[in-house]
Amino acid sequence: MVAFVHTMMETETSATQTIAIIETESIRPGRKRMPGLIVAILCLVLSALAAVPFFFMGEPRPANGFRLQMPVTHDMHLHYWQMRSFFDGLASGEIYPRWEEDTNRGFGAPTTSYYPPVIYYLTSAFYWIAGDWMWSLLSSHLLMMLASGAAIYLYARRFMDRLAATVAMAAYIFLPYHLLDQYQRGALAELLGFIWMPLMLLHGERLFKEAPGSSQRPNWPANLAGLAASTAAFLWSHPPTAYQFLLAFALFVAMLAWLRRDLKGLIMSGVAAAFGLALSAAYLYPAFVEQDLISHDYVSDTWPYHGSYVFVHRLPYADSHRGFFNLIDAIWVYGAVMIALGAIFLLARRRARIEPKLKESVMLWVLMGGFASFMMTSLSYPLGSLIPKIDIGVFTWRMLSITTLVVAMLAGACAQAARVAFSGGRRAELAWLMSLAGLMTVGGMLFSVTAVWGPMYRAMMFVPVPEHINYAMLPREAPKDPLELPVVGEAELEAGRGRVEIKRWDPEHREMEVILDGPDRLLVRTFNFPGWTATVDGERVPTGSGQALRVELNDSSQSLIREATFDGGTPVVYGRAGRIIGKEPLGDITLELGPGAYNIKLDYLDTPARSAGKLISGISFLALLTILIVWRVRQVRQV
Repeated sequence: MVAFVHTMMETETSATQTIAIIETESIRPGRKRMPGLIVAILCLVLSALAAVPFFFMGEPRPANGFRLQMPVTHDMHLHYWQMRSFFDGLASGEIYPRWEEDTNRGFGAPTTSYYPPVIYYLTSAFYWIAGDWMWSLLSSHLLMMLASGAAIYLYARRFMDRLAATVAMAAYIFLPYHLLDQYQRGALAELLGFIWMPLMLLHGERLFKEAPGSSQRPNWPANLAGLAASTAAFLWSHPPTAYQFLLAFALFVAMLAWLRRDLKGLIMSGVAAAFGLALSAAYLYPAFVEQDLISHDYVSDTWPYHGSYVFVHRLPYADSHRGFFNLIDAIWVYGAVMIALGAIFLLARRRARIEPKLKESVMLWVLMGGFASFMMTSLSYPLGSLIPKIDIGVFTWRMLSITTLVVAMLAGACAQAARVAFSGGRRAELAWLMSLAGLMTVGGMLFSVTAVWGPMYRAMMFVPVPEHINYAMLPREAPKDPLELPVVGEAELEAGRGRVEIKRWDPEHREMEVILDGPDRLLVRTFNFPGWTATVDGERVPTGSGQALRVELNDSSQSLIREATFDGGTPVVYGRAGRIIGKEPLGDITLELGPGAYNIKLDYLDTPARSAGKLISGISFLALLTILIVWRVRQVRQV
């Protein structure tokens, strides 16, 4: 193995000479490189061609007029309601809204205490500008596609000229899994990962010496901060794919450290990743520590990780979505074949003439792509079962994002090698390199058009559902099925001995004026989840949790009613009579009050875990900022 790797890393004299000629010619007067502005415009155009058609594909409705009409996707109903609630939280003054009010019949859920919030900051910003949620989604998708194209272009320019880096960018934008996330899955948050992966590789590589025996490690504090920031951004954006990529990234930097004999670079990469983890602690730490407060096992029970291998798909809904899973399998095959061909033509064929630094990177990309492809198969189970918390990824095939990145970089590498072959007059080598680059880029585009875009043309248009239910974010003390929750007002009195006036009803702050003629209990339509605190006339008071009665209706269906407001007799739900068959916790907030007039406030405050997470993030940010300032001051003094 050692001999093979070092053989791959040998510098071929003819290749080096050819590359030197290319670099010399590129700076001769009259021979201008592709201007950066043209690349930026091309990135924008390609991103628009990839992302925008989605919003005009839905089956139009009569009298729809000129309106955006995106088709229904797997997750868009969830994101639509969650982004609206998040915006409401921001509008009410919260910097980091954690409570989703408009879900579970109004009883709410701590959604963004557990679900990554970055995508909702983005959609909220565009909604604030446009005032329309469809335009907000279009703008968000376009910006994410544009940013991902720019990110991979910046990374590719470390090894490639502008043209080859542009090929990598085009492939990355149009490869099928990237577009599948938008066009069929509606995986808004996961799309952000396509931005952070190239940036992590960019800054991670720069933390290593330029070559074995070299001492050059330019601007390492800036790259340490860059890797920490991109890691943190990935974790804030989508932890499942971030964790999967970190596994591949760890393999990448470990091999790079071995190739360059640079243990210090490996340690610095680990330190940067640790900083990234600490920067995300305000979100991740309480989500991890308080995970048992919600029904988090709903996800693993519904979508078992080890049942999601390609060509297996032992999932409860696999048969009803067979076409989708066949497409997943086809994308896996396409990626695996492209990675194998890239390895054969760029590494195994000794006639291939590519710059040694690029050859080293090709080897590392192939290693990452091979690892990701393997981990998506059932053959990886013995290894995967040993990796802690690997089921965080939920679906093994989310690693297709990694193979997408690898195939795009290999497409650029083929284009770069083709330019060298062209300059050297090696027509046969030029032909197969251009063919492979075209297969990866144009072939990927055609795959996307026929298999990803095609099925969504004139598909059912997205229309928001009237009610949002969030099973995964239900508090443990709440009923297991939120569809059985009673439909009740925001606040009411158990015995009706007075009146309640709502003064303020924001997602995380509620204020009520209560006037009572006698002792009564205030019932608030909000789950009594840790963090909710109550004050009566400025003094903090304990809260209770309500009970529910289970009612079996005449058609054998079941529902819940509030025990506190049931006055006996035959229960009636939605106009249908039934009988009481049991009692169970409802989990809503209750307050015991005596006669009098009260000003009551409910506030969703930080728990100790949430406060600790914020502290960790704040300290790590200051530490990283200090490193950058000290480094910059030393640079100025040296000058």
